[in-house]
Amino acid sequence: MAEPFKCPKCGSNDYTIVLTGCNVSGATLQESFGWNAESGEYESAGTVILDSESVENDGGQAICSGCETDVSDAVAAYETAHGA
Repeated sequence: MAEPFKCPKCGSNDYTIVLTGCNVSGATLQESFGWNAESGEYESAGTVILDSESVENDGGQAICSGCETDVSDAVAAYETAHGA
């Protein structure tokens, strides 16, 4: 079993991929809403793709969940080294 990815800055194993310019086909989306007492309105926490037939994107970025550093290059190197 391969060792997990480690953020080069903080050592966290978790990261989030943010894709931009997406064309999504056959998707199931989830959008969560929370009440903002100050504004007196519901606010969206954003939309998450739960499942899809295909996703095409213009670009993306990997963000460390621990320190919010851009770890795109480190994730790419990890995937190359581990055959992902």
